[in-house]
Amino acid sequence: MKKLLLFLVSMGCFFFSHAQEKSSDTTFVKKVFCEIVGRGNFMGTKVDISIDFGQKISFFKQYNQKLMVDEEGKRIKFNSMIDALNYMGKFGWEFEQAYAVSMGNTNVYHFLLSKDITSDREFLYGIKTKAMIEEDVTINRK
Repeated sequence: MKKLLLFLVSMGCFFFSHAQEKSSDTTFVKKVFCEIVGRGNFMGTKVDISIDFGQKISFFKQYNQKLMVDEEGKRIKFNSMIDALNYMGKFGWEFEQAYAVSMGNTNVYHFLLSKDITSDREFLYGIKTKAMIEEDVTINRK
């Protein structure tokens, strides 16, 4: 009786289990991260967003060089951190974690974002910083 019950359970597992099929798509997906830092001025309603991808930037220039800019190199002013998150979401970035640090009369908001990419070209898609614009100008002059 035990052997029959064991056989029936084994057969049930066999029939209801699904084998994993090897996908013909051999793309490798990796998760990348960035941090957006929002600073509002004391009297203003807009927020400046700097973005950190882990890029190498001079210590003395790091705040200005990481500011998010449009295609012409003009600083993008966001209405709030949520506005900045929605902007980043358009390019596939997803929220991971947030924290705020008080600096004098101003709160500095740090949001950690992630994105799954299959190639390095996708990493910076749609995002520009002041340093990227200046580097592009330097490359184009040569």
